Amino acid sequence: MYSALGMHRKLWYHIATVALLIACAAPVHAQARGSFWREIGDSTLVTLVDEALRSSPSTESAEARLMGARASRRLAALDFVPSVTATGSAIRSQQSIAQIPGLTSQLPHQDLYDVGFDANWELDVFGRVQRNVRAQSAFVTSAEHALEDVQVSLASEVARTYFELRGAERQLAVARRNAENQERTVSLTTDRLTAGRGTAFDTERARSVLQLTLAAMPTIESQIVAHRHRLATLIGRTAGALPASVLASADLPKLPDSLRVGATDELVRRRPDVLQAERQVAANGLLVGSARADYMPRLSIGASAGYSSTRFQSLTSNGNSRLLIGPVLSFPLLDIGRVRQRVDIAEARSDEARVQYTATLLQATEEAETALVAYDRAHARVMLLTEAVRASTHASELAQQRFEAGLTDFFQVLDAQRTQLDAETQLASAHTTAATALVAVYKSVGGVWPVR
Repeated sequence: MYSALGMHRKLWYHIATVALLIACAAPVHAQARGSFWREIGDSTLVTLVDEALRSSPSTESAEARLMGARASRRLAALDFVPSVTATGSAIRSQQSIAQIPGLTSQLPHQDLYDVGFDANWELDVFGRVQRNVRAQSAFVTSAEHALEDVQVSLASEVARTYFELRGAERQLAVARRNAENQERTVSLTTDRLTAGRGTAFDTERARSVLQLTLAAMPTIESQIVAHRHRLATLIGRTAGALPASVLASADLPKLPDSLRVGATDELVRRRPDVLQAERQVAANGLLVGSARADYMPRLSIGASAGYSSTRFQSLTSNGNSRLLIGPVLSFPLLDIGRVRQRVDIAEARSDEARVQYTATLLQATEEAETALVAYDRAHARVMLLTEAVRASTHASELAQQRFEAGLTDFFQVLDAQRTQLDAETQLASAHTTAATALVAVYKSVGGVWPVR
């Protein structure tokens, strides 16, 4: 069936394959996909994401799973080459009188010393080992995509938290700026009341508006602290050890007016979680083929060589050597039931992987399409609220001027100030929402940054 030359070539081919797999087992290092946070143009965000990818427990856990998958592949590849074991034994035996009829005295002890090597090489005629190795390679690729998915999710979480932090800081700045304006209004109404040109009602209403604005600040300040603590956890630090740039206030990034991401169905197929599920389907399909190969006979080359002797001193003497070599054919004739059950298990897992892949693909498509629409509408709202802030600011200035000139009552001033504060607060919140929607787009397309 196999010539000696053919078996020799196949053996060296399998040895080269195993050596290549072992040599390719390089250490795993976190390296995120895409450059979303770099194109934003915020150096603080770049620092936070890079540090999170280096030290986050979630990436370390995914890297450990990848290392385990690579070890499993190397273990499976070792089935390509012969297995060689060294053996050694020292046995002292003595037969019973009852074992030999007619014997009247006890036989002396007998010693047997044996050392040698046993080898076995499966020729893999029906591809069982090859399919298993290919399946383990697919599992390795799946683990690599799982690591990429963790990196994308981690980068998205850092970016989202960072944008929420900057948005809360902007809301606090808006509240403080309006509080300053309202304090000047309270001072103005107080002076007018002292001069006899105002009323206590106007003064109290101005103070009420100021206190409401001041009352909103503690909530925003607590949100800022919570976001900083969350960032510290994501990068593996304490809140007190955050970079100084995080503790200093900064503006939210400028958002792109539009995103061109191409066909959604093509994008989602490049997502790491979808690729991970696809590799799981491939791996489990190969394992089905490997399990079915157990229905067929296994052809192996077995060998045993060594020395056997009744005296240890003469163990390696001439005449004490032994050698056994030849083909071994095995077939699970009376074990077909177990083989069938293993095939059924493999097929069930393959079916589960296919269903999971379909579910992952559908969910990825939903997330991508929803994220794109959400960002488009969030950006449109930012544009509308920007115009509303401009108009309300101008209206507040005009109301203040008219009130100081005695052309209108104080109610219009308060109403204009409330409108301005509400518009600026909504704009800060909308800008935060749009920024986090941009992060959702990045995550939904699997870390591939869309072209502006």
